[in-house]
Amino acid sequence: MTDKELILNFINQYDRPFNANVIAQLTSIEADIIDQTLSELIQGRAIKQIEDSPPIYVRANRYQARIGYQHYRGWTFSIADAHRLLDILEQGRYKSIRDIAQDIGKSRQWVYIYLEALASIEVVDLRGFIYVVISRQNVPKIGRKVQKGILGQLRGLNRLGGRRCLN
Repeated sequence: MTDKELILNFINQYDRPFNANVIAQLTSIEADIIDQTLSELIQGRAIKQIEDSPPIYVRANRYQARIGYQHYRGWTFSIADAHRLLDILEQGRYKSIRDIAQDIGKSRQWVYIYLEALASIEVVDLRGFIYVVISRQNVPKIGRKVQKGILGQLRGLNRLGGRRCLN
């Protein structure tokens, strides 16, 4: 294990504020190597410096909140994952859940459940049998209200040449 890997391992497991001396005592790495690595990690936004004299650091994502709502047992929706799915939908013209799943690197079931949740809160719609992003305004509401079978209803409306009325 390299010195940098050892320092990263320490930082990822240490939840308290730390300085170069703490890392040196717990990892037995030289102080100049630690200082160089810490400056690289600050530039890479892996850590933040919270105090100047003496320099004290914390891990950048140690209190990152994960907001989620459940609608299936064990399924928790992530707002970041929803935005990632919406980014992919905006980049291409997707007609099938299989193609979306392949591009995002998730299962078809995952994509279906997220699309169903996003369609329920009027973020995603099906127009001309292509999934489109309507607005990202309601994304924080994902999972609060999920209308079962909404994707099938949208496909039925497309077959009839109709469109969903949105508020």
